[in-house]
Amino acid sequence: MLATRERRRRLAAAPASELVLAAKHGDDADRDALVRAFTPLIAGVARFYRTRATIDREELMQEGVVGLLRALDRFDPEHGTPFWGYASWWVRQAMQELVSELGGTIVLSDRAQRKLARIRNARRELLQRDCREPSPTAIARETGLARDEVERLLAAARHPRALEEPVGSDHDANTTLGELLDDPRAVEAFERIPRRVEVEQLPRLLAVLSERERTIIAARFAPDGLERTLRELGEDLGVSAERVRQIENVSLDKLRAALA
Repeated sequence: MLATRERRRRLAAAPASELVLAAKHGDDADRDALVRAFTPLIAGVARFYRTRATIDREELMQEGVVGLLRALDRFDPEHGTPFWGYASWWVRQAMQELVSELGGTIVLSDRAQRKLARIRNARRELLQRDCREPSPTAIARETGLARDEVERLLAAARHPRALEEPVGSDHDANTTLGELLDDPRAVEAFERIPRRVEVEQLPRLLAVLSERERTIIAARFAPDGLERTLRELGEDLGVSAERVRQIENVSLDKLRAALA
């Protein structure tokens, strides 16, 4: 065990070993040998990012190898920098991108990840001790971090919610989160149109829209007050409610451009 650790230490500290130089200027076999030699170090980085059940160790290892080979292509042995000291940054970046893709929308730096781990540990201890959810102020006091930093890190770690996620009680089961979020830009843009358009301009304006766009605009802003929801239109058109919202915004942009 000690001999293995010593070999890894020497490998990580070597400025530009024969193995690295052979892999940089050699063939696939040389690169495979480099990957095998650095696999234990890549595995050590992967353990840090295995924070969620949805992220598989094998996937992290594969991304780590990708990062290692990226580093090899860019590595300049003339600078005298230890190869692993340079490559470890690329390995971490590749794994962070995977974690972001599979687990969330925000990539946190290693430093931020460590602070978040402190916050989570403090929250768990305070919850066990006080039997209630601790406030950001209490967590900040426990960790020694600023309150606004605690709030930012907790917000970054939250799971994003899909716009098509059902919300409300059972009788509102067909209502989605996206339908509850107003789009002030779209609403205000449409409300400005009637005030600036004469009746004779309407045919010219509507001509810039496709048939589907006209259908959506007419249904969303029905003059008789019987507006239809994004979900209802999506079911009729065979697309998602989010796609209907996107088409609606594009249509309003076209109308606004036609007015200009």
